[in-house]
Amino acid sequence: MKFSKGFAARIAVATVGGLVLIGTAGAASAAEQVGGEDVDVNVDIADTGAESLSLTIAGTKATLAETASGVADVRQFDGTLPTVTVTDTRDVADIPANTWWYVTGQASDFVGPDGAIITADHFGWTPQAVDDGDTGLIAVGDEVGTSLDSGPNAVGLVGQELLYASLESATVRESGETSWTADAALVLKTDAGVTPGAYTSKLTLSLFEDVF
Repeated sequence: MKFSKGFAARIAVATVGGLVLIGTAGAASAAEQVGGEDVDVNVDIADTGAESLSLTIAGTKATLAETASGVADVRQFDGTLPTVTVTDTRDVADIPANTWWYVTGQASDFVGPDGAIITADHFGWTPQAVDDGDTGLIAVGDEVGTSLDSGPNAVGLVGQELLYASLESATVRESGETSWTADAALVLKTDAGVTPGAYTSKLTLSLFEDVF
């Protein structure tokens, strides 16, 4: 195996550094530490505008408010997901063939007063496009009902459910568009005897790209 001169030089420097560290450790072994403080080191690295596929959300909170459920033994709370934007600034030539991107959402259980729990299957959504471009290749996911609803999608946001997707990453990028947005109507349904109080859940939104 051959190494470049530069790599060999780095190896040499690393070896010297290791020897220095060993020597220092030996000298310090007899010393008694009499004080010390931690220092937080921070750095803010600016965006260089490099081409990328990325996800942003126009807010960090969604608040649900009670509405009429139309069912005597069910309480319903509605809200709206902050707008979710997918931005793709990659060169078309850099996008692998037959790929598509998609955004999913998955919620944790709602935790309330004294550890009261409303499980995530009580929480559903209806995705809706805000700006899906002109290609016709951006599609939103199906409505996901709660476990107090009926139908095959009445499962809640327990697993990763589709918010929206491109059906062909390179083709939608070829159109000249660089971003697409969607949000969702949110709904929480509980039984009438739910413990009152403030509850919190975390809804995790994730962007993936995969080959079809």
